[in-house]
Amino acid sequence: MAGQKGKKKNRAGEAARLLVMAAALIVLLYSAYRLFDIWHGYHAAGKEYEQLANDFTKPGEGEASPAEDRSEESTGNETDESTAETSGENRLIEDAVPPLTVDWEALRAVNSDIIGWIYVDAQPSVSYPVCRGTDNDYYLHRTFRREELFAGAIFMDYLNSPDFSDPNTIIYGHNMKNGSMFGLLKYLRQQETYDEAPYFWILTPEGNYRYHIYAAMSTPVDSEVYTLFGGRGEEFLAWEKRMQAASDVKNNVELAENDFTVTLSTCTSDSSRRCVVLGKLVSTEHP
Repeated sequence: MAGQKGKKKNRAGEAARLLVMAAALIVLLYSAYRLFDIWHGYHAAGKEYEQLANDFTKPGEGEASPAEDRSEESTGNETDESTAETSGENRLIEDAVPPLTVDWEALRAVNSDIIGWIYVDAQPSVSYPVCRGTDNDYYLHRTFRREELFAGAIFMDYLNSPDFSDPNTIIYGHNMKNGSMFGLLKYLRQQETYDEAPYFWILTPEGNYRYHIYAAMSTPVDSEVYTLFGGRGEEFLAWEKRMQAASDVKNNVELAENDFTVTLSTCTSDSSRRCVVLGKLVSTEHP
């Protein structure tokens, strides 16, 4: 009897070990699959976007913002009378030439949801079309060609006006580990990088918009940075000043009640926080 019990215990122990080994193998295979899936996603995203600029843009006459544009006299709040149209049709406060020209006919033939193109002076590889869907989920894992891909696309909050006319327009993008999409935004939280070129551009079929960055920081997912305003005024200006005060980079960008802000947002390694970069409109060819 004792021998039979011993054999049963051995068989039970062996079965348990086999189950543990099988579970470990399943976990290992799943982990390997996930790693391959992630690698494949990065590889596919790279191929999807590597020819993007060549296919739809060409270099403009402008370059990344030079240091002299950041003089104290150019705070973003005074209008240069020599460049501003007296008719009011142009708003040229800090005059500049866009670094790119976009073939809008070809680009919008690919996807009519494309409303603009973003270009970040301090990180020139951040150069992508901006989409706007009917919700904030569609382009989370779909490219600008509407093809399913983890990297997704750069996209505007669907509650914002597609012409960038809201007080605070929010644009989202993934924080890809290879630096693609909005993976390089975090470097704008470094004072040295910010000081090099504190601007980004939104190019559209109707006009080209230049933004002077006045805040870059890590913020909670439920932060007031994501506030959408019904109009401009004192409340909006107070919000702008709170964002500037909370910024990781210090600056003297002057803010006003009638500003137009664009907020760039991406995730961080902490799921409870986001990296955001806020800029105010300082130059445009459009009313």
